[in-house]
Amino acid sequence: MPSDADTQPRAHDPAHTGPQRRDPGEAARPAPRVVAACVVIIVAFTVLRTWVAAAGWFYWDDLILHGRAAAHRLPDPGLLLSDHDGHLMPGGMALAWVAAHTAPLDFRVPLVQIAVLQLLAGAALARMLWVLLRGRPVLLVPLVAILAIPLGLPAATWWAAALNALPLTAAMAWSVASTIRLAETGRRRHAVAAVLATAVGLLFVEKSVLVPVVAAAVLVGWWWVGRSGSVTPRVIWKRTRVAWAAQGAVLVVWAAVFLVVVGRLGGRASFGEVEGTRPGFLDLVDHTYRLAVIPTVGGGPWRWDRWHPGPPMADPPVSVVLLGVLACAGVLAWSLATRRRTGAVWAAVALYPLLSVVLVAVGRAGPDTAAEIVQTLRYHPEFPLVLGAAAALALSAPRRGTSTAGRRSVPAGVVVLIALLASSAVSTLTYRTTWSEQPSRDYALPLLETLRDRSAPLLDQDLPLEVLLPVTAPSHRLSSLLAGVPGIPPVTGWTTDPVVIDALGTLHPAEVAALRTIPQGPEPGCGYRVSGGGARIPLDGPLIDRDWMVQLNLFADAQGEVGVRLDEGGETTVPVSAGLGTVYVRVEGSGTGVTVTPEGGLGELCIGSGPVGVLVPR
Repeated sequence: MPSDADTQPRAHDPAHTGPQRRDPGEAARPAPRVVAACVVIIVAFTVLRTWVAAAGWFYWDDLILHGRAAAHRLPDPGLLLSDHDGHLMPGGMALAWVAAHTAPLDFRVPLVQIAVLQLLAGAALARMLWVLLRGRPVLLVPLVAILAIPLGLPAATWWAAALNALPLTAAMAWSVASTIRLAETGRRRHAVAAVLATAVGLLFVEKSVLVPVVAAAVLVGWWWVGRSGSVTPRVIWKRTRVAWAAQGAVLVVWAAVFLVVVGRLGGRASFGEVEGTRPGFLDLVDHTYRLAVIPTVGGGPWRWDRWHPGPPMADPPVSVVLLGVLACAGVLAWSLATRRRTGAVWAAVALYPLLSVVLVAVGRAGPDTAAEIVQTLRYHPEFPLVLGAAAALALSAPRRGTSTAGRRSVPAGVVVLIALLASSAVSTLTYRTTWSEQPSRDYALPLLETLRDRSAPLLDQDLPLEVLLPVTAPSHRLSSLLAGVPGIPPVTGWTTDPVVIDALGTLHPAEVAALRTIPQGPEPGCGYRVSGGGARIPLDGPLIDRDWMVQLNLFADAQGEVGVRLDEGGETTVPVSAGLGTVYVRVEGSGTGVTVTPEGGLGELCIGSGPVGVLVPR
């Protein structure tokens, strides 16, 4: 532990603005060994989290983002400024576009993006601790702890979540460090850096509105524990006010764009009207602290639960919850006993998770939403940073008593850190095992391999429920999943070789199970003769509004196209060859008849009897 002299604030003249003023950070630059240790730690944890991420694959929002990006030839405003489940994230959309167009459905590209973002976030965290602790070697302790605890693990290893969480963490850490440097020096470049950090964070997730809030809170804590030296609050305000005004302007502009593009919070346009279907606020608070935050602060939860198609959820045993309580109590007791004026810092930290609870309650709670949603941990990705900042403030606060007592606490601190690493390792390994269960991978990879040898078009159909639920429409369709993938047959509304695909991506020959029928037509040897502007063929009963499969048995006098539709619904255009043939057509809608229209140079055709219904395996 550092001596008393290391923790006392260094006085300087805040009024002096000439070239002779010394930059406070220059007096305590980290030794090369400290820098090297930071690099090793950041790289090691990046490798670890990338290894965990590699056990997964494209999951849920990953598939939605990939399919949406693949549908855009260029990263145009229609993609970048689109509403993704209540999120405005042009930066994330741009990275999704890169992945979808560089190597469609190749998870190596998202892995590279995760690794790069993790490196940037780790570097920003190290810089924040460097600034708060003036480059002292003790900064390695909170750096290791921040990167080790599993609280940020799920959001950093699920691609779609990482596109939000890691830029948020990096922006927040950079803003905190730049704000402190601005208060110390008054130099304009630190103001610019703080404003840019907020702006960049907002490109990836709306939670970045908290970036200047956290920066301001850490700045107050920095002054409160005495690290500002002789720099008074008035001087701090004078040096930082331009940065606050600029960040306020950035937030106003962003809010205007957000209201135009999204206009709501969360993934639902409106809350459900059924009472009792949403978790109560107190339930969310209970699950957040008892089952999410507290266990992971102690390296938990060790155990994860998963309800497919949902993500892993922290499922800590009681012993791990108690371990987290002991860890929190131990850190608090050490801080209060050995450092002055740190109680208010930890009180603010303890309240911070309530911000995420409020955001979940406002933006995510709806019918069928359970309080367990907060146990996925993805709503608290920046909280380890907040803990790290508080730990740095506590380590830099003036000591109580003698430095001898502080030196005696070093062995205990080493033991605690080792125990934290061991506990976190258990949680990381068990999380990786749970995360490796990826029904989307089990479905898509065998399917892609099979489709390389297929030439007939593939009928568009719903993905298995384990992959994407219909609530994600239209992303739950096969056409969205396979958008942009080269070397496979097109996914269309028709085919001459119908198949159904099971949950393991296996193709099974299929036929139409008749719920209604096109009756035999009145003209012998032809059935229904269709020419000119088309003809409506009555069915033997009505169809409700949904997707239907029409088996069209026809004879065409030339090559051309046929438009097929129900009484209510859109038309599907199907290419046909001259002569006798059968084509299977997917139509959406309802009615009591099918309208068939020759197009594309086709003069007339004959329509025979055929089933209308759904595809089933033969």
